[in-house]
Amino acid sequence: MRHWLPCLVLGLWALPTPGLAGEVVYQFRSQEDAGAADPKGCDRAPFAVNVRLPAGLYAVRTDGGTARVLPGEPKRVGTGLACVRIQDRTFAEGSQADIYVRFELPEGRFIALGRCSMVSNAVPRAGVVLTTCALKLTEFPAAYAGGFISSASLFNPQKLPGFDTGSLWTVRVFEAPPPLGDKAR
Repeated sequence: MRHWLPCLVLGLWALPTPGLAGEVVYQFRSQEDAGAADPKGCDRAPFAVNVRLPAGLYAVRTDGGTARVLPGEPKRVGTGLACVRIQDRTFAEGSQADIYVRFELPEGRFIALGRCSMVSNAVPRAGVVLTTCALKLTEFPAAYAGGFISSASLFNPQKLPGFDTGSLWTVRVFEAPPPLGDKAR
């Protein structure tokens, strides 16, 4: 008898399968640039903004063998605007700030809302703030179902020489599933 066939079918159903939505990842660097975006875009933030950071967005080049970011003239890929509410002006380690961002990339507009946590206010020197941010996407191109953004950021509120305000950003989005009955995908 062929009792093994139903077992095989059930076994195949139990195997892990990819999700309905594929993942797409964008990585880029932001560099503060007062002329890159209109700071009035912060008027859309759902909180009172006290820091506006327009920026150019640049492709990141890495060494394939070490993953180290390579120096050189980066290619500009878009513009961004970070809108922040800082409540602790000492930037004490562990303190948090609200953040709203808008990125204009070739793929489209990405808007996200979240929090930043201060990591250090003394490395590489006193007055330079290292922070990390985690944000949920609230607006994104129609091809996606949603996602999130994270950053490793350097903030130079005192404009100390040798340190530019900017971040390394990762945008992780998930493709929207095809409409029911759409077999083209």
